Amino acid sequence: MSGSGDSEHTAFSPQLRNSGSPLSSGSVRGIHSEIAEASEGEEDHEERQQRLFRAAERRRLQKEQMAQTMSSEEMESMRSGLSNAREFINPTELRILNGAFPDGLRGSLYLLGPGRLDIKYNVQRELEQATRVFTYGNIMDALPLLSKISFDPNAKTITHRSRLIAKQVAGRIQMEHGINTKVPGALYLTDTNQTMLSKFIPKATHHATPEGECCSQDIQLFMPLQGSSQTVVCTNHVGALQNIDPVDLRPRSIVEYKNVNRAFKGALSCPHMQYDANTREHFAVLQDVGFRTTTYSVVCISEAQPEGYVVASFTAQASILHSFAITQDYVVVPVYPFDSPLGGMSYRWSDSLLETLSFDSSQPVLFYVISREYRRVQCVYQSPAFFALHQINAVQEAATDSVSIDMVTYDDASVLRRLQIKSLRKSSSGFPLPAGTVRRFQLNGITLEASRYVGSKGSLSLIPPAHALTLRNEPVELCRVNPIISAKPYTYLYALGHVENMRGQPMQPAGTGAMYNCIVKLNINDVSEAPLIWSRTHCYPSEPVFVPRNDKEDDGYILSVFFDSMRITSCLVVLDATTLSEVLIAQLPAAIPVSFGHAKFAI
Repeated sequence: MSGSGDSEHTAFSPQLRNSGSPLSSGSVRGIHSEIAEASEGEEDHEERQQRLFRAAERRRLQKEQMAQTMSSEEMESMRSGLSNAREFINPTELRILNGAFPDGLRGSLYLLGPGRLDIKYNVQRELEQATRVFTYGNIMDALPLLSKISFDPNAKTITHRSRLIAKQVAGRIQMEHGINTKVPGALYLTDTNQTMLSKFIPKATHHATPEGECCSQDIQLFMPLQGSSQTVVCTNHVGALQNIDPVDLRPRSIVEYKNVNRAFKGALSCPHMQYDANTREHFAVLQDVGFRTTTYSVVCISEAQPEGYVVASFTAQASILHSFAITQDYVVVPVYPFDSPLGGMSYRWSDSLLETLSFDSSQPVLFYVISREYRRVQCVYQSPAFFALHQINAVQEAATDSVSIDMVTYDDASVLRRLQIKSLRKSSSGFPLPAGTVRRFQLNGITLEASRYVGSKGSLSLIPPAHALTLRNEPVELCRVNPIISAKPYTYLYALGHVENMRGQPMQPAGTGAMYNCIVKLNINDVSEAPLIWSRTHCYPSEPVFVPRNDKEDDGYILSVFFDSMRITSCLVVLDATTLSEVLIAQLPAAIPVSFGHAKFAI
């Protein structure tokens, strides 16, 4: 079963689509405008044909010019959706191509993803000056683009603005011909293009300028920071928080956790914070990597206590932690089995995390359950080795004294190495973005296990199992649920995937299905119910964001921005959350790179 948007056509309406053959390169905004104008209204047939002829001729000339000025690699980058983005600092009203303004939709969608993946720099030779290009290795290392799409139901208009929020990082790369990291493990996997001497430069602090850090991994809305809660906060995995103005997206400052509270110790941080809407508390997890052991600290910042406090700390091995879970009473931190041959010594001299930590499939995953009330570790559970980047939801059940955590899981951490930009760009690489399995981990009998753990003074000699259950077999990623039912039992999730997998078909020939090409709706309580699918040929959506309309779980809108690789442009799509039918498609002023990034909606 499929939503009405599941069809073999491209992003635009039939009238627009038939106005000319698909574009394959370049900046085509002006041509789209001419074609769209030619297809509207009641025009004389001969005049209309002349307009279409002029548009097609201009497109042909533009294509010839681009073929002369662009290399095959640059063209491949554009087609892959992984090329540098333009920023639009001033708001631009979007033109609706299909559908109508969504009834009652009010607020702003904030999207964070890669904005600059390649940075040109000049090298002075003896008799000439040469231009070279520094390219980030991993898509999670790229410099960010923050976009804002606002909906005004009174004027029935949609406006867009965007900003590259790490320009000073790009400037340093141009001067230094690469990256000279300031903190250990600042990258996932990128060649810094620096000499071995750079390893001996002390790594101790962040760049303090507002655009001096790459905070590209998640967004936290209205977090109290520097005396104000009117903020958009962008995060990374090395303890930096970028304070951004929510109106014009101007970076205000870079703040480290230790600047918020001196008790907040740790150079590594979990980029996905957790927010409790009932208590208005923001939670984070920090890692202080020592030479032999690593101390994890769960910290909390709220409007009532903007200086924050440490909820609890514990000692475990260092791990790559991208997200964790909270319920009404607990914080649950999964520690994945990573090993570092030289311990903290290797970490302190390394630029890339994946060069320091290696996944150890012989060791278990440990779930540390922390009481928010008593501010201590209550108990620990274990599961056979797996890896996860994203949690979906966590539910606390008083009747069974248990906590269940749903997440997208992988057999190991090789998923991180599959996010290399050069491989994703190659149409012949057969190197698809990762999609994992939706599994639930049940932590039973927490009260009993807590009495044992506390009574044994934290001994891990006997660890109870976390019982795993596969909820759906369809491989997906970047799952979202209705925020109203966060931390509550739920039925539906919305995710990205590959349409071939959803329909039980083999993947397309090598590389043609590299990016996520569909949005799916899955019923986790009834595996016999076929997924609803939205897809369009040559279109690759971003993380789906649910905006509720009322208290019904699947009554609302799904918002996503997709990249059209035929026209090399991006569009906003709004779907009905019940049926995944299209409500609206609006074209953005320029292409936004496809990403493994995230988005949040604010009313």
